[in-house]
Amino acid sequence: MASYTLELKMALFSKARPRLGAHGAFMPHAYKEKQRKMRLLIRDQWKLDPLEGPLRLEIECWGEGRVDADNMIGALMDAANGILWFDDRVSIIPQISVSWHKAKKAESRWLVTITTLET
Repeated sequence: MASYTLELKMALFSKARPRLGAHGAFMPHAYKEKQRKMRLLIRDQWKLDPLEGPLRLEIECWGEGRVDADNMIGALMDAANGILWFDDRVSIIPQISVSWHKAKKAESRWLVTITTLET
C-alpha cells in the first residue's frame, strides 16, 4: 500500500448543479473557475500518472461551514478525476471519508490523502 497527501489551499465549495440556458445545459462560470483553480493546485503537486485503484480517499477540510459534505466531495472528485485517479467509479474508489473543521475563509484548505488498497 502506498499513501499520497496533497494540500489544496483554497476556499471550500460545493459541486454546482447544471443550469439551463438558450443553448442547453451548462455549469455556472463561478463553479468552472473554482474547478480550474483546484485542478491547477492538484497538478502543481501531482507528477504521477492517475492511479487505477482500488483506492481509499480521506478528505479533511478546514473552512466555513456553508457547504454540503456530499457536494463538497463531488466538487473535489470532479476536479481530480483523470489527474489523481483514472476514474471515480466506486470500483476504483470504494472508500471515502470526509471531516470538516471550522476555520476562517482565509485559512481554508483541503487535505486529501489517497491510499492504494490491495486487491
